[in-house]
Amino acid sequence: HRSSPAMSLASRLVNVRVATFAPSRSRTAARRGAVAPLRAAGATIVASSKTKIAILGGTGFVGSRVVELLRTAGHDVFSVSKSGGGSGGVAIDLLGPDSADALKNALTGCDAVVSCVGVIGSDDDANRLGNGDANVVAVNAASAAGVKRFVYVSVASIVSEVVGGAGVLTGYFDGKKTADVAVTESFGEKNSLIVKPSFIYGGDTFGITPPRVTKQYGDILVKVLGSRLVKSIAAKMPGPIKLTLAEPISVEDVAKACAAGALGLNVSDQCDGTDEIKACAAKMV
Repeated sequence: HRSSPAMSLASRLVNVRVATFAPSRSRTAARRGAVAPLRAAGATIVASSKTKIAILGGTGFVGSRVVELLRTAGHDVFSVSKSGGGSGGVAIDLLGPDSADALKNALTGCDAVVSCVGVIGSDDDANRLGNGDANVVAVNAASAAGVKRFVYVSVASIVSEVVGGAGVLTGYFDGKKTADVAVTESFGEKNSLIVKPSFIYGGDTFGITPPRVTKQYGDILVKVLGSRLVKSIAAKMPGPIKLTLAEPISVEDVAKACAAGALGLNVSDQCDGTDEIKACAAKMV
C-alpha cells in the first residue's frame, strides 16, 4: 500500500512541528492569586503624525521589532522590560511587588500599549504567571493610566486546540487565555487587538525556548506550507495534521500587525493565524 503524497508530506513535517512544541525546563515559580482586570474607558484613537506608544517586552524577539517599526514611522515609542534596555527603556518586572504602580506611572500619557510579554517552559505555574498574571497587571495598569488602545501577542486558536487539548503546556495556554480575556474585558473589541500567531520564525539563529527557526529556514517552509495545494490539503485534515501543515509567520509580519493595532488600523479585534496576521500587517505601509 503506497501512501499519498499529502500524507507523506505530513508525516515528514509532523516530527518537526511536534518537537517545536515540546516543553523545556524552566525555573519553578510560586503561583500567585489571579488579578481581576479593570475596565478601560471607551476610547478610539486615530493614528496621528506622532503617537506615544509603550512596548512591553520591547527588548525581545517580537517587541524589539515593534519598537523599531513604530520609531522609524516617527512615533514616540519606548520599551518596558525587566532589563530596561533600549533607548529610553524603563526597567519594570511585571511580577514584582511594586509593578502595578510603577507601570501605571510609566504608561501615563501613552495612547497605546503593545504587550509582547510571554514565557514558555515546562513549569505550569511559571507559564501561568508569565503569560497570564503579568499581562493582567499590564492591562490593569494601562487602563488605570488612561491608555486608549491595547495590543497583545497571544497564540493561534489551532495551537491551543491541538497542543493544549492534548494536555501539553497547560499553564501556558491557561495564561494566554487569562490575558486574552483581560484585554477584551478592559478595552473592548473596538480598542484592542489580539495577535494570535502559530509559529513565528525569523532572525539568524535557531532556538528551543521559545522554539524558533531562522528566516532562511522559515522562508523555505512558507514556500511549501503556504502553497495553495498544501493549504487546500490542510483544510481537510484533522487538527494535529492541520497544525503540522500550518504556514508559519515571519516575526516582521507579527511586528507589523502589532504596530497596525497600536495605531488603530486593524479592522477587527483579533487576527488569528498567518493569513489574518498578514492582512493586518499589510495596513502598515
